[in-house]
Amino acid sequence: MSFDLRRLPSAFALCVLALLAGCGKQGNPQPPLRAVPATTQDLKAHQQGPRLLLDFGYPKTTAAGTALDGLRAIEVYESLQPAPREGAPPALDAKLFTASAQLQQTLAEGDVGGATFGDRLILSLPLPEPLEDPVRARYYAVRTVGKSGDRSDLSNVAAVLPKVPPAPPTNVTATARADGIFVEWTPVEGVLGYGVYRRGAQERAFGAPVQLVPGAAQRSWLDASARFGQDYIYAVTAIIQPNPIIESAISGTDEERYTDRFAPPVPADLVALTDAGRVRLVWRASEAEDFAGYVVYRRDEGGAWRRLSEQALPTPEYVDTTVASGSTYGYRVSAVDQAGNESGPGPEVRAVVP
Repeated sequence: MSFDLRRLPSAFALCVLALLAGCGKQGNPQPPLRAVPATTQDLKAHQQGPRLLLDFGYPKTTAAGTALDGLRAIEVYESLQPAPREGAPPALDAKLFTASAQLQQTLAEGDVGGATFGDRLILSLPLPEPLEDPVRARYYAVRTVGKSGDRSDLSNVAAVLPKVPPAPPTNVTATARADGIFVEWTPVEGVLGYGVYRRGAQERAFGAPVQLVPGAAQRSWLDASARFGQDYIYAVTAIIQPNPIIESAISGTDEERYTDRFAPPVPADLVALTDAGRVRLVWRASEAEDFAGYVVYRRDEGGAWRRLSEQALPTPEYVDTTVASGSTYGYRVSAVDQAGNESGPGPEVRAVVP
């Protein structure tokens, strides 16, 4: 079978020629798609006891802005420079850092997960013990390596001038309260404040502090963000410098299983409105965060209390139609939370049915 291209429409003929010309030809091989992680721009460094911590955001995208499918490795570079006569280490020129920096640590893919805390990466580097004399300023930058092996540019440079750290606070305790977990410790003289750390019992290590508490005399902090049903472990450090932070090693820890065993507030302002054959009860609505409902109790004059509502009531009102004219009744109301904790009953209100 043959084609007479002269008899085909011109546009169709061009398409056929293009197809015939391409048959049997192979194009040049295309290079694999690159996945260079976006450059880290938020690297921070601080000292915690005898270690330095590097903290930066986990790269989510490539340098081209596409989604990054994870990291193969993290490279940490270090440059040691003479300490300034006073104050914090000055900014280091990028060219000088590149020329003087040495690869200090490579975090392999299997260890990246252990250094990940939410959307942050926190790397721990040991300091010499004791510190060298004279002490030197330490400058750091990181480079991330994607799963494809492509390496990012060096990050911003973070610096810290190590100091002899303070002693950590002692006697750290965590006590459950209805409004949160109350953390206490014994203060340390001569410090600027404290760092409170929290982790779940299933987590291997602490991440960033959950709260910085200024003031050497401070000895407690309330964790109002704690959630019932969770197990938390708390620790406290003493801080002697705010920026970059220089703090003690992690103190002794205390674990608290935060179980909801706290009843909601007692309902207030109960009022009984009587009418023929009925008593209508109203009261102030509960503002408890975990409120579940109300329970209404009644007793005949001089009798025992009994529960009227089989199920907890969702709204602050109840109509009792099981009353007899000429009788006197006592009423009181309690509140129940979502864990089943019931408050004590409110004050009794008496009603005479007409």
